[in-house]
This record gives sequence, structure tokens and C-alpha cells, in this order.
Amino acid sequence: MTRTHVSLIMAMVCALSACGHQSVPDRPTTVRMIRISDFVKPETVYAKSGEEIRWQNLRTNPVRVGFLTGRLLEELGCKKGVSAFFGEVGDVITIGPGESVSLCPLRSGVLQYNVWFDAENPKGAISPTATVHIEAGG
Repeated sequence: MTRTHVSLIMAMVCALSACGHQSVPDRPTTVRMIRISDFVKPETVYAKSGEEIRWQNLRTNPVRVGFLTGRLLEELGCKKGVSAFFGEVGDVITIGPGESVSLCPLRSGVLQYNVWFDAENPKGAISPTATVHIEAGG
């Protein structure tokens, strides 16, 4: 390659790297834990945009988490175990025994959800509606 080609490629790389989405650290500094056993604890979580919200299933059977508000799921800084088709976050996710899933909302707002304590029985025991309050700034 000639020096001109290298310079041109470097200029393109620099220009493309300047474009993009909001900068989010690879690993959030704060993780807000939600533990699922015979109940959901805590039922109310307060976090800042960009912080990681993690649901951990402490039960011996899979559980399902159903999100009631989807707007906050449209723009995420991180996600683990919550993606459905084409990388989108599903309205309902299953968490295996001893596993966890997480996401990092970038928008402020309120994320409400319920937990079905038996993933195979949609008419079975369900948690009261729980809430994650996301405020701007992180």
C-alpha cells in the first residue's frame, strides 16, 4: 500500500469512529440486583441511565419475566440473556434456575414487570407488579 492509501484509510476510520451512538462504558459501574426466589426483592429499584439492572433467578425452576412497559427497552447500553429475534428485547423472557439476565436502559422512565414463578404455567403464581425507576444521568 502506498502512503496515500494508508492515510486515506486512517482518515476514513477516524471519521467513522466519530459517528455513532451515545458512548456507554463496556461495563457499567453500578449493578442493581433483583433477586427472584419465592418473591421478587426488591420490588422497587432506583437506577440511573446506563446502570445495569440484573434479574437473578434463585429458584430451582425457570421463571418468566414479563415487561409491561417497552419504551425503555428500545435503547440499551448492554443486554445479556434478554434478546429475542434480530437482537430485540422480548416482552417476556425466561430465566433458568441459578441464571441471571441484565440490561442497561439509556432512557429515563419507569420499567414495570411481573414474574411468573413457574415459567411453564402462565396461570400460576405471579408476583405483584415490580418497578424500576430510571433517572437521567449515569
